[in-house]
Amino acid sequence: MHKITKLTLLALILVFSSGCIQRQLSTTTVQNPNELPIAVTTPLPGTQTIYTPNTTVATQPVYTTPIYTDPGYTQPASESTYVQQRTPYLQGAYSSSYQLKQFISSIAKKYNYDAYELNAIFSTVTRDTEALKKYNVFKTAKPTYSKAVQVGSWDKYRGNFLTTSRINKGVAFWQENAHYLNKAAQKYGVAPEYIVGIIGVETNYGGYTGTHSVLNALTTLSLEYKKRSKFFTSELENYLLMLRDERVDPQRIKGSYAGAFGLAQFMPSSFRDYAVDFNGDGHINLFNKADAIGSIANYFIGKGKWQPNVPVTMMTYYNKNRFYGVPAGHKTNYTQQYMYSIGMRPSSNFNGYKGNVSLIKLSKANRDELWWGTPNFRAITRYNPKDHYAMAVHQLAQAIKLARYGR
Repeated sequence: MHKITKLTLLALILVFSSGCIQRQLSTTTVQNPNELPIAVTTPLPGTQTIYTPNTTVATQPVYTTPIYTDPGYTQPASESTYVQQRTPYLQGAYSSSYQLKQFISSIAKKYNYDAYELNAIFSTVTRDTEALKKYNVFKTAKPTYSKAVQVGSWDKYRGNFLTTSRINKGVAFWQENAHYLNKAAQKYGVAPEYIVGIIGVETNYGGYTGTHSVLNALTTLSLEYKKRSKFFTSELENYLLMLRDERVDPQRIKGSYAGAFGLAQFMPSSFRDYAVDFNGDGHINLFNKADAIGSIANYFIGKGKWQPNVPVTMMTYYNKNRFYGVPAGHKTNYTQQYMYSIGMRPSSNFNGYKGNVSLIKLSKANRDELWWGTPNFRAITRYNPKDHYAMAVHQLAQAIKLARYGR
């Protein structure tokens, strides 16, 4: 009986020890990252899990999309990932377009871009008929005279932007973003009020950045707007490269019917040439106020050739209500001496500026308003090549500065 008891105890000890050893081996197996059992279903951070027939789990990179909570991105505030899709087949609105297929082939070869990924991107495209209507591709709108030459045109244009509401919003925007506006002024030499003026005119300080899918608009205009197909095809090319650089879902960015987006309303080519990561978060996001501020200042310097400490424009006096003496517009170029000789006088000393000027004529209801523009006025027109636009930016900028500082 005593021997049987000892044998029983020995057997129990062996069984218990075997279980401990088995559990220890199982734990060791789970801790080995190269031998994860197939039952483990949680993917590693930054990867897409692909289950294979054997007992290991293979992983491949995915695009981790930045957390964009600003207007223009449809992504919710929570983090999400854009998984790189691939397909050998082109689907969607332009699945039968030979022109688009040739474009995909050329981009794949030129930039070593995955052709199957491009197929997947363009398979999501829907035709943007509103963009085509805006450019009168269907020839349904009647030709109109240029609004810029109509009597009183400046009164109407100016009234859209020089409002109490927009000026007050500009002051608030300046106060909220003073750090980055001062940083831009120090780095690029662009006065803060003109950066605020651009954002105020373009998007009302981010209040409206556009609702068109940039991918849809650019693809549609590239393929169907024959008059400017070359331009929009180039912008579409730059957009694809931007997507790859910034790892953003192709359909996430919303903008204007022309494909401009963000608070700065950059086209994709301007984004790639001049957009900067001004807040240092590792991504360039033009729906972010800091990045928009830095990018606009960089654009002014790079594209516009902005000259620090040079005035923008100056109103002049003329002794007649209407002016027909010489051609006007931001592309004109006259010496100040010549302007004096035909009867013009500046309203102040022009901050000491003695260089050549352009002659800007703005039609008001009762008279023409004449201004002299410097190279910095021309810099603003590189953003939008219209005298009215540049003058609206200038006057809004000055009104905001006056409201903020009282001078």
